[in-house]
Amino acid sequence: MVAVLACLALLATLTCLGALVWVHLLPTGYRPLRNAVSDYGVGPYRAFYRAQTAAIAVAALCLAAAIAKGVDPSPRRVIVLLVIFAVARLAIPSFPTDLDRGQPTRTGRTHVLLAGVAFGSIAWTAAALPDHVDWPSIHGLLVTLGWIVVATAIACGLAMIRLLHATTEPFFGLIERCFYAAMITWFAVVSIHLV
Repeated sequence: MVAVLACLALLATLTCLGALVWVHLLPTGYRPLRNAVSDYGVGPYRAFYRAQTAAIAVAALCLAAAIAKGVDPSPRRVIVLLVIFAVARLAIPSFPTDLDRGQPTRTGRTHVLLAGVAFGSIAWTAAALPDHVDWPSIHGLLVTLGWIVVATAIACGLAMIRLLHATTEPFFGLIERCFYAAMITWFAVVSIHLV
């Protein structure tokens, strides 16, 4: 059962990656260096944004179940954090981002809050997992990836602070895509290890 759940998590992770790559190839008018990933959630290409958020949420739920069944003792904090991440990712498309960051709306603020919950919970998960599993063959990789997820999540958060936003706005998209790359890699590595 653990291997099946891990395979489903890997498939969902690859679906998320596929949706992200595909939407970047479409004529959206967005610039990956500058625009946030959530900008794709507004307008005619929002189905791809919804697909990637749903897919990574499914990956998190499958991974939580695989870890619950495959790790003894079961790391409850890691499992709860993966579920929190999944819930935030499932909810976020219902609260589109504000394309005009200078005129925040209640919906846009909710989007930022959900993004913060998602980014924070997966960063905490990635950092905590190596201490809760006995996987010597990938321990170093998990520690390194975990801290890359943490560092890129913190970088995204700092880039959103009003004081730094003007400086980071021209390359916020790059910062966020580094986070996405680290997170997706982490999901893939953990899923593959559990197969």
